[in-house]
Amino acid sequence: MRSSFANLAVMSALVGMGVVGLSLLAGAEGHSRPGIVASPSSSPDAAIDRIRMTESRMGEPLWEVEADKGEIFEDRGIVILTRVVHPVRIVIHNGKESLTTLAEKAVVDLTTKDLQLFGHVRSESSKGMKFSTEHLTWSAGKRQISTDAPVVIKKAGLEIRGKGMVADTILERMTIRKPVTTLITLSRKQEPGR
Repeated sequence: MRSSFANLAVMSALVGMGVVGLSLLAGAEGHSRPGIVASPSSSPDAAIDRIRMTESRMGEPLWEVEADKGEIFEDRGIVILTRVVHPVRIVIHNGKESLTTLAEKAVVDLTTKDLQLFGHVRSESSKGMKFSTEHLTWSAGKRQISTDAPVVIKKAGLEIRGKGMVADTILERMTIRKPVTTLITLSRKQEPGR
């Protein structure tokens, strides 16, 4: 068990990094991730309610995360964020564009700054493209999002379904891995008097 002083040092470091609140993420049901999901006997070094974390580079924001609850696992270098009432909210920035994502849980790797999202993940780009899946990874180094799970992508009457996706952070370029189906809905204007 860590001392209160060590917990205070961890919390002070997080406040210095812009953290407002934290929570524990044990992974979405049915989606275990080795090395990320906390074992039942492991306990966090610190737990914080209502957390906000930000990552920036040279004054430019890269991402922001907000959650009801957060737990810090110092020895593993992760923060696990969990929904209590509100979904975990993640905003990934790319210049003036952004991708806003909601999920049940998220894991922040404090070394790589990568994010893993679990449970009813739904995203919308600032340009209006939407997608949903059950788990999603954002690679800070590659500046891309990816999933191996089924995915549904929607924009202006177009719906694409597939399994597995890799995309840039604002969904301008994406690859859907397999089987892809597309549904196009044409809007019809109703004539006056009908």
